[in-house]
Amino acid sequence: MKKSRTKFLGWALATLAVGFTAGCQSKTDSPPESKPEMDMTPTQVVGLGRIEPELKILDLQSEVSGIVTGIFFRAGDVVAQGQTLLELSSAIEKAGLGLKAAQVQSQRSQIDAARAALGSARARTENARLSFIRAKVLTEQDAQAQSIFDAAKADYESLLEDIKRLEAGVVAAEDILKQAQADQRLSQAEYDRRFFKARSDGQILSLDITVGSLISPEKPFGTFAPKSALIARVEIDEMFAGLIQPGQKAYIRAPGMTEALGQGKVTFAGPSLRKKSLFSDDVGSLEDRRVREIWITLDPGSRVLFGTRVEGVVLLKES
Repeated sequence: MKKSRTKFLGWALATLAVGFTAGCQSKTDSPPESKPEMDMTPTQVVGLGRIEPELKILDLQSEVSGIVTGIFFRAGDVVAQGQTLLELSSAIEKAGLGLKAAQVQSQRSQIDAARAALGSARARTENARLSFIRAKVLTEQDAQAQSIFDAAKADYESLLEDIKRLEAGVVAAEDILKQAQADQRLSQAEYDRRFFKARSDGQILSLDITVGSLISPEKPFGTFAPKSALIARVEIDEMFAGLIQPGQKAYIRAPGMTEALGQGKVTFAGPSLRKKSLFSDDVGSLEDRRVREIWITLDPGSRVLFGTRVEGVVLLKES
């Protein structure tokens, strides 16, 4: 009986030990509760930029040198393509154009005279042909002397040669006219270059000349903004460059301010990083940092002066 009781107690103690060990192991092996990860992606990216027309600001440069004799617009004016902005001295070119026009008119008169002579020769040739035919018939019938037939034949053949000569003269005169007309077009082009015209619709930003100024092809005399969408060319630091994608909403603001000056979206993101260019002359700028150029195209109605320095804010997450 004692052995049986002792055996039972041993078995119970072993069972409790196994259960305790399993419980401890269960508590030890259970995975710790995971904490939610924090999203460290920024909601917006800011870069310095400058306001420009999408087609960029162009220098006004003349193809020829000359003295300014007339200025028809001033800085700030909006002009249409083809309007004359200024005039250069053109007395020599105008005289040359008049000379070429006179040469063209003279050559046309010569062609008219050559064609009239050709027409007259053709009429005489037709009469000579009829006389030649009659003389041939009469000679074959022994009703006329052979000498009369020979004279009629020679007259007819001579007039045929005259027609060939006159036709060649008309062709040569027409070729001379074409050359004269080409010279006239060249003179016209040289004359037209004395009048500087707007190459597209847009706005004159500056004119650094007055009547009497000398301008030359190698030196710009003003700036011009072609009519196009208003954009902010913004440089994004390389740390955040990969977060920018075309189509993202964006806005511009004055540096250090919070109020938006205009709304828009990213329409271009440069395919590569490069050195700073917009504000590389700033004191303290880090030249070893590279940037990605983006364009923020502003919505119509945004009124910001060209060249204004702004901060471009690209929204990575819409609220």
